[in-house]
Amino acid sequence: MDQRKKLAVDLSSFATMIGEDYLYVDKTKIIHEVITAGRCYFFARPRRFGKSLLVSTLKEIFLGNKKLFENLWIGKKSGYEWPVHPIIHIDFLKIDSSSPKSLETGISWVIENIALSYGFDVALAPSPAAKFEKLVQLLSNRGKVVILIDEYDYPIIKNILDSSLAAKNREILRSFYGCIKGLDDYIRFLFLTGVSKFSKTSIFSGVNNLNDISLDPYVASLAGYTEDEMNFYFSPYIDTIAKKRGCSQEIILNEMRTWYDGYRFSKANVKVFNPFSVLYYLHKQERANYWFESGTPTFLLDLIKKNPQLLENIDHIVASESTLRTFEVETLPLVTLLYQTGYLTIEDYYPEDEMYKLTYPNEEVRRSINTHLIGMLLHSEKSGVETAIFQMRRALHEKNIDAFCAVLKVLFANIPYSLHIEKEAYYHSIFQLIGSLLGFDIQSEVLTSVGRIDVVLQTLKYLYIFEFKFNKTAQEAFSQIKDRRYYEKYLNVGKEIFLIGMTFDFKDKKLEIESIWEALNQ
Repeated sequence: MDQRKKLAVDLSSFATMIGEDYLYVDKTKIIHEVITAGRCYFFARPRRFGKSLLVSTLKEIFLGNKKLFENLWIGKKSGYEWPVHPIIHIDFLKIDSSSPKSLETGISWVIENIALSYGFDVALAPSPAAKFEKLVQLLSNRGKVVILIDEYDYPIIKNILDSSLAAKNREILRSFYGCIKGLDDYIRFLFLTGVSKFSKTSIFSGVNNLNDISLDPYVASLAGYTEDEMNFYFSPYIDTIAKKRGCSQEIILNEMRTWYDGYRFSKANVKVFNPFSVLYYLHKQERANYWFESGTPTFLLDLIKKNPQLLENIDHIVASESTLRTFEVETLPLVTLLYQTGYLTIEDYYPEDEMYKLTYPNEEVRRSINTHLIGMLLHSEKSGVETAIFQMRRALHEKNIDAFCAVLKVLFANIPYSLHIEKEAYYHSIFQLIGSLLGFDIQSEVLTSVGRIDVVLQTLKYLYIFEFKFNKTAQEAFSQIKDRRYYEKYLNVGKEIFLIGMTFDFKDKKLEIESIWEALNQ
């Protein structure tokens, strides 16, 4: 009989997890530090990263439900005294924000129902803010109030492409959150979660002095699973998959690292696995793009489509801390959105410059977003892109460069005229996106003693060196590889080497691709 705990796939109620014997990865040591070190916090993480479970856990702690925590760190080692506090818990995911009126009505309804559950009636208060303020004051007679607000920014994020509606919803939230500033004396603990930080919502200024801990090292692993946690909690599940496939646990864990690990949220080099994808992978026992396919925000892809030049530096871009933390409806900076929504993560931190280097966290995100971007840019269905990638991959496996280039030409021929940019770097970037989907070792801008190779792509048996030119000839690109002897550093890798010069020629509102290639005679 299987004695393992159940996996909490799509479950965010802490009480249910503990009461019904689901597996809970113990984060209560960090939570205890948060609740004892301060009073008012903001914590941002991408969607489906465990924010709602965290809020639910905080709720049970402040309700004094000690028994639920008896086998966890906070129950066994913290010395926490378990005082009981009145709690206001609002989840904006559950409130209709399709119009300003719906949002106001929904907030009022939630507050009135919380009040009724405590035996109070605040229905006569004239606005959501007034109802909220009255409720906090009434509850404070029973003890300092705990306020937990989950997905505080959802009414804005959900409508981000409709800037007028997003701005109107932001004004409603500004009024609502603004009343919290005057309630400091009544509050024991205030905790807001969300994806993005909108400073103009008013919650991030005032007497509450809301502490944004999103980039703080001590909470770097508060959401997501560390390598140690993967080994400690999930080893039996990993072992089951390994036995099913006839391989070692390390092979399975390596696959999970490649596809679901890599998220970093602070200066400290602490990385976590995506919890949503991990749980689904272990539950279904097969690899898939679980997190990405669960709800990719199309507004990100639309933003890139409107600004295709951003493709040139979408990976390994550098940003300041202020860029990572805050943006507003009126600006929609792509880099900030990609980081806050989890499509880019911190790769490195440069303390001397106080700058963060960003990258894709893992293969799930890299391949998924690149497939969608290519399909969008090339006006191809996802299945069409996948078919083309399969054909190109087979061609490279079989050193059939003519077939590879033929498929590439068909893909690029679908780029609408409005999305063409007369720059070599743009087409190089699209090629790099396509190359990243092939599943081979691909490197861009490879330095040599005499220059920089545009792309080096390696299969198991073959090595391909690409040089690109724009509005020049393929012969010029090919000659550069030969003249500068780019291939010399690879003569000892034990693979057959192919040199490919490629040109993108934009004329008569049409992109033409020509290529010249040669197998290197070693």
